Amino acid sequence: MLGTIGQVLKLASNGSQYAQRIVQAVFGPDFQTSQGWADFLDHNIPGRSVEILLKRTPGFWHRENFQALYVACWILHPVEKGSYMIQLGAEEYANVKDAYLRLVQSRELQSRISSHLSKTGASAHEGWDFLQGYHELLVQIEGEKGGMPYLFLKCEGHALSGVISTLKHGMSWLVKSMTGAGQTASPALNNLASNSPNVELRAAENFSKSFKKVQKKLGLSGKEVTIGEVINGLWKKCGFPNPLPANVTGDTHSLGKAMLGPNGIIAVLKKEKAALKKAGINFTPELEQELTELGTRLLSTSVAHPQQHYHEVRVTAEEIDHALEVFFGYIA
Repeated sequence: MLGTIGQVLKLASNGSQYAQRIVQAVFGPDFQTSQGWADFLDHNIPGRSVEILLKRTPGFWHRENFQALYVACWILHPVEKGSYMIQLGAEEYANVKDAYLRLVQSRELQSRISSHLSKTGASAHEGWDFLQGYHELLVQIEGEKGGMPYLFLKCEGHALSGVISTLKHGMSWLVKSMTGAGQTASPALNNLASNSPNVELRAAENFSKSFKKVQKKLGLSGKEVTIGEVINGLWKKCGFPNPLPANVTGDTHSLGKAMLGPNGIIAVLKKEKAALKKAGINFTPELEQELTELGTRLLSTSVAHPQQHYHEVRVTAEEIDHALEVFFGYIA
């Protein structure tokens, strides 16, 4: 993580056959050399800085800028399956939203339905060949209603651009709805993520089937339920008269710290599992483990965020720029 994929590219360029096999199996043709990565990023991220890009006016933007942001996020936090959410300030949000709308209107981005979060997105699949087996880049603007805007980016196996690809996308969605995880689009990437601490297998906002059942018991529904809402709901089901403070549930670091530890919220919920059982919620070891993993995720970011839905990777432009600096240092 944090730009270390640059080490693999450097080894491949220096003749390591093992590294070359990884690069050729995982990445598309334009990303099989260090120079290919550098050319793409330099052309689409001015000054190698996401902070600079996000401040560019809407007329500057093209589809490739959104694609480059996904690549930059992947450099920071590589995933096999995952969703990135880049935090946007007021100026950045205005630029990105207007650029998004302009490109949708011009058809450079294609408006499409989505099964994620607000369910309104656009496709940046044309010319997209970053990861072998992944032909779709989904772009969405999230958090607008609450005044907490993020740019949402997710790579998927099939674009909704034709009958065959739409059917394949639908089959992947069906598998995900039944199992909680989508089909493997790239066996090579799956193998890399399974055997490397630097690539995460899954870091997405899609709830597991068991977590959705808990939400239903709490009277929560929809794809935009937050961890804070779930924890507060469980807390109330224990019979405690007062909800958790808003400054805890509305700050991911504060919530993560409050959830974990021998005297944390999760430990309290475990002690109160009889009360939860009466409320129809079975506080199983599996649920305890899932909540523990979510608490750990909340503390994994370098800065606190106002909310987290599930396991999506929330990032800032500053974090990405640091990863890019490390990455370019490796491939220089």
